[in-house]
Amino acid sequence: MIRLFPRGALRAHVLTLAVALGTTGTLLVAPVLLLGTTAAHAQAVYPTADDAANAFVDALARNDEGALKHVLGNDFHRYIPSEGIGEDDIYQFLGAWSKGHQIIEDPAKSKGRATAHLAVGDSGWTLPIPLVQAGKGWRFDPPAAQDEMLTRRIGRNEHAAILTSLAYLDAQNDYHNLTQHYAQRFVSTQGQHDGLYWATAPGETESPLGPLAATMPNGTLPKEAYHGYHYRILTAQGAHAKGGAQNYVENGVLTKGFGLVASPAEYGKTGVMSFIVNQDGQVYQKNLGPQSARAAAAIKSFDPDDSWQAVQE
Repeated sequence: MIRLFPRGALRAHVLTLAVALGTTGTLLVAPVLLLGTTAAHAQAVYPTADDAANAFVDALARNDEGALKHVLGNDFHRYIPSEGIGEDDIYQFLGAWSKGHQIIEDPAKSKGRATAHLAVGDSGWTLPIPLVQAGKGWRFDPPAAQDEMLTRRIGRNEHAAILTSLAYLDAQNDYHNLTQHYAQRFVSTQGQHDGLYWATAPGETESPLGPLAATMPNGTLPKEAYHGYHYRILTAQGAHAKGGAQNYVENGVLTKGFGLVASPAEYGKTGVMSFIVNQDGQVYQKNLGPQSARAAAAIKSFDPDDSWQAVQE
């Protein structure tokens, strides 16, 4: 059985959820009509969209893979891969549901069928998996969720890239306070403090990039993309930067400033926009197109010409 989150953590959370919902941890789920002839592998059709939503939340809260397949269809992982949904996402969703939820019918029909979305919480966040009318009932439509989930994932990754760029800015300034120059590496050479991150023992002061590294897998900086983005330090600025073109390196030491470029690991899948920032703190964005990786690799300096747009955070 695929676990969406650890059973121990789930048990404590379901108890909290049960209290919030005024139940014993199990929602009342309406009878269902089954699509197909084999009930064990059929996707359920519910009398109302609310009934379908209740069944989904009940299966999610119980971490029941079989029940989720019953609600969403046997192959729902093709469209909603579990590795793309974090434990915190599930907790936040269940917590938002406990605060309030409603079914919002879409104004336009899809393929001649009425559709709706489940909205939860105070903000009205909607589940990207739509509900569709099927015969005399309602069911979830996971294949239709793919585009919406991709759009949302790209938005999250781009926002994370902006915040990571600003965290890099803070880390470089902290490093400068320690060394009177800036770092040309993210990760220090083993046994050295020549980068923004180095391992520390319990009780030791964290490296400048330590707080950010603590949010990363296994508490260390990953060699692969971080939240769908690759990052590279820039050691010069171009004519369109404040103060004009100049090299930040003097006598082999980065003293006059620092820059950064961030680009999506997979254009159109993990991100669309690329970002640059320097010591002045303004992040700029630009769509470098399908060849973003190659275009970003060619960027040698922080040079925000008119093709780059200032990011307003």
